[in-house]
This record gives sequence, C-alpha cells and structure tokens, in this order.
Amino acid sequence: MKDDHYLSLFKVLDSEQQIITRTDQKAFTMLSLMGVFMVFFLVHFPKIQINWFNFIMLILYLVTALLALIQLIIVINPKIKRTEDKEDLPEINATYFKGIVSFKSAAEYGKYLRKIMTNETRSYTMFANQVYSVATINDYKHGHMQKAIRFFAVAIISELLIVMSVAYTRSIPFLFGN
Repeated sequence: MKDDHYLSLFKVLDSEQQIITRTDQKAFTMLSLMGVFMVFFLVHFPKIQINWFNFIMLILYLVTALLALIQLIIVINPKIKRTEDKEDLPEINATYFKGIVSFKSAAEYGKYLRKIMTNETRSYTMFANQVYSVATINDYKHGHMQKAIRFFAVAIISELLIVMSVAYTRSIPFLFGN
C-alpha cells in the first residue's frame, strides 16, 4: 500500500513538471514571436503617417507589448515566496536542487535520503510538499502566461491596425486618384 501512495504522488509530480516545461516552451515561443513582430514594426515605423488613430494605436501597441514582455519574463523567471509550513518537513529538503547541492558528496546525499526514507511520514510529507510547491509554481506561471497572451493579442491587433491604416492611406491616391 505504501508504494501505491508514492506512485500516485510521483505521477502527480511528473504531470506538474510537464506542465511547467510546456509553459516555459510557450513563453519562449511567444517571446520569439514578439521579437519578430517588433522587428517587423520597427522596419515599417518610418512609413507611419501620424494621425490620431495611428497615434492611439501606437501608444496601445507600445504599452501592451511592454506588458506582454514583462509577463513573459515573469513566466520564465518566476519569483516564488516560500510560505510552507515546516512542521513535518525534514531539516533539509532533499527533493530540491538547493537541498541536494548542500551535501558535500553524492554518498552523503544518498545516506541522508536513506535516513529520511526510513521515516514514512516525514518522507511522504517531503514529497507531498514538493508536489504542492510545483503546483503553486504552475499556478503562478499559468496566471502570468494568460496575461501575457492577452497583452500579446492586443499588441498584435493594434500593430496590424496600424499597418492596415498605413496601407489604406497610401493606396487611396492610387485607387481613387488625387
């Protein structure tokens, strides 16, 4: 029965870690797309004839593009505060890289891990804490990713409206004459 509890816990942990990986991949992809659209915009920026519509769209584009970049950076490099209850946790959390590298050698780490694993309650609590922490990180990243997607969409729509406006004003003389 003990192994079933750990197996379930490890399945949830694996699932949460896969979600983190996918979220990071999405953030890097969106960052790349934003870079492409920004270069496209900078190349065509001198062609923009400033009028009230283009000015408002330009301000909207710059603000939302900046906010999208900030949100994507937060997704890639989250700042999570530790608020966990340390009541049943071991003194060193051997499931996190900071805890793992605090040991002088792999042998010392293995010895500590074996000692923790002999106490079923402490070891299960340690792994459950890791699952909870990873899920908290996922929630944090997901919230900022959703904001980044919204800002990105508004930025791209405003950029496309500017491009359409420029195309329209440049094509009027050819379509309807002077």
